[in-house]
Amino acid sequence: MPQITSTALPYTAFLARYEAQPDTHTDCYHACVAKHVPLEPFINAFFNSWLFRIERLILKLTLTKPATDQDIANLANGTSNNMAAWRIEERDDDQILLEVPDTPIRTWPMREDAGDHTNLYFGSAILPMRTDKNGKPAMGHIFIVLMGFHQLYARAPLYLAKRALR
Repeated sequence: MPQITSTALPYTAFLARYEAQPDTHTDCYHACVAKHVPLEPFINAFFNSWLFRIERLILKLTLTKPATDQDIANLANGTSNNMAAWRIEERDDDQILLEVPDTPIRTWPMREDAGDHTNLYFGSAILPMRTDKNGKPAMGHIFIVLMGFHQLYARAPLYLAKRALR
């Protein structure tokens, strides 16, 4: 996906609060759309992509945390603070930081006006879940094992959202 690049977090990113924490993984991917895109359609396009629908199905079957298209629309337009396993940690007109309660997982879509185009960002954070034998924060083994898959997967819904928003 050459149209999706790994990049530094914008300085205004809510996700940046986790970047400096020890043993916390953060990532940020970027795409550009040649028009103005508000946050609401970006959230709808991202969480309604065919790929994310598969994730929604998995969450429904494994965690009994379903998310309908209406749930996505309510999250996008600000009338709900929850969607499937996620809950809003922070939100403004350009970005939303979601947490999966009682887990180390954070999910973050952001949009940014840039003159004649809109920058779209997607990132995540995996916080330390426990401490190691020396008492230092440590990421769970399952997250370390899945990191390569995550880094590939994280680009795909952003690419599909960009395509839907053209």
